[in-house]
Amino acid sequence: MKEGLEPVIDDSSRILILGSLPSDTSLEVREYYANPRNHFWKILSCIYDDPIEADYELKRAFLHKNGIALWDVLKAAERKGSLDSNIRCPEVNDLDRLVREHPRIRTVGMNGTKAWSIFNRHWRRHPVFSIGGMQVCCLPSSSPVPGKNVKPFEEKVQVWRKFLESAT
Repeated sequence: MKEGLEPVIDDSSRILILGSLPSDTSLEVREYYANPRNHFWKILSCIYDDPIEADYELKRAFLHKNGIALWDVLKAAERKGSLDSNIRCPEVNDLDRLVREHPRIRTVGMNGTKAWSIFNRHWRRHPVFSIGGMQVCCLPSSSPVPGKNVKPFEEKVQVWRKFLESAT
């Protein structure tokens, strides 16, 4: 069973980005989006026109400065390798509690279709997400792994930019 990471969040967070479950690389070093091939940090750097340092504490500071929180829809799962398609026996995180404890969060984006499908199955109709103007959407995955839903990098940046700008 692979256990996920703790959320990166503080009282200034107003945007929550949810993945499915961190990659093996991320779990090994205990850092979100640690695989250098993943586009997550590069997408944010392009959108905010701000270089993001390699040091994880500086990455966390960048997120806090921009009101962005990170977590995953899954607390744990069995998974061979890092592919979402290999997830078995998933255990979900308590998103309801997290959002209630951080009421400034009004915008939630799922990083990819697996996170989106799990979110829809477990929380989409939950009052904390369906009442009161919470904006929830599916973003193109920041993963570079080829698949039927993978978009070119420039298109990912455009969709993520629109999402993040709508949250301000």
